[in-house]
Amino acid sequence: MTETLEGGCLCGRHRYEITKPVTATHCLCESCRRASGGTLVTWVTVPPGGFQWTTEPPAFYVSSPKVKRGFCLDCGTSLSFQHEDEEDVDIDVTAASLDTPEKVTPYDHIWGNGRLVWSPLDPSLPVLPGSHRHDG
Repeated sequence: MTETLEGGCLCGRHRYEITKPVTATHCLCESCRRASGGTLVTWVTVPPGGFQWTTEPPAFYVSSPKVKRGFCLDCGTSLSFQHEDEEDVDIDVTAASLDTPEKVTPYDHIWGNGRLVWSPLDPSLPVLPGSHRHDG
């Protein structure tokens, strides 16, 4: 991906842009399921310096030690996931909040050990028991 990607919440209060290449993964952990209300969350991982809020930042919730999740207080859209104690780190944004989510392609499932047995998976993608990057 070399083009700029844009996205935001359902009501439009919070908008962002991505200017660096990204990767995407489906997360099956309980924390992501509960935060989103879905069986999984597809995250787009953006390297340091490749993400910025173009409007006011959303509200943040510390969902587990050292992890903050961004969401809109007005419409409830889940927007971001980031380790709060580290500077200049990746930020994950929800793929479904992109204006053009079809421009990213997930390459695996993480936290497969937390999967709901009835949750559909993409059979063409590997399922990792944990995470390749961080704790969920």
